[in-house]
Amino acid sequence: MKFGQIVENEEINGFINCFFKYLCEEDQRKFRRDFSNLAPESDQMLHTLRELILGAHLGANGYKVRHDYTINNQTPDWCILDDESVVIGIVELTNFHIDKATEIKIREQSKLRENFCYWRDGNKDNIDRLYHCIDHKAQKYRLLAKSLKIPYVVAVFGEWETAVDFDEIRSCLFGKETGLFEEYREMSGVLHFVEQNALRYLFNYAENPNPLKPITLPSGVFSPRAA
Repeated sequence: MKFGQIVENEEINGFINCFFKYLCEEDQRKFRRDFSNLAPESDQMLHTLRELILGAHLGANGYKVRHDYTINNQTPDWCILDDESVVIGIVELTNFHIDKATEIKIREQSKLRENFCYWRDGNKDNIDRLYHCIDHKAQKYRLLAKSLKIPYVVAVFGEWETAVDFDEIRSCLFGKETGLFEEYREMSGVLHFVEQNALRYLFNYAENPNPLKPITLPSGVFSPRAA
C-alpha cells in the first residue's frame, strides 16, 4: 500500500489508503497521528474516519481542502481554500446516531449473537432528534462564516441503524415555519452521506434557497477505488 500501515485493522487500513490520495501531505500526516492515538474501532476512531471520507469526497471533486485548519482561532472539520490558500468555505460534520434505547437493545442482542430488527417508524423521535442535531451544528460556526462572508455547510453522516433518508433531511430544512434554512441563512447547505457498502458512499446536497453566501457541493456516489 502506498501509505503503509496506519491502523491495525487491515480492511480499515485499506480504506484509509484509498482516501489519503485526495489529501495534502500535511493532512495525511495529521490523520496518521490522530489514528495512532485512538482506540481501534472506537466511536472516536469511526468519527475521525468519517471526517476523512468527507474530506476525500471534496478533494476528489476538485476542492482544495484542509482538515482542522485554524482560522480566527477556530478549527472547523474542513476548510475549503482557493488557489491563494484563502479560506472560502467551511464544512462541519455531525454524526446522526440511533436513539439510546434502540442502541442498547441492538448491543444486547449482538452480545447474545441473535438477529435483531426494529421497525423503521418505531423511532418516533427520529425526525425531532435529526432536527436538533442539525440545529446544533448550524450554530457552531455561523458567526465565523458571517464575519468572514463565506459559505458554511453542515455535513450529516447517517449511521445505518438510523435509516434516515434524504427526504427527512429536507423536511428539517425546508419547513414553512420551522425550517432550519430559514432560521440560519449563514448555513449555505447540508451535505448528507451514508455508506451503501464497503468503500461506496452516497452523498446528497441540499442548498439553502436564500443563503448569505451560496455554495454548491457535489452529490452522487463516491467510491475512491473506482477513481
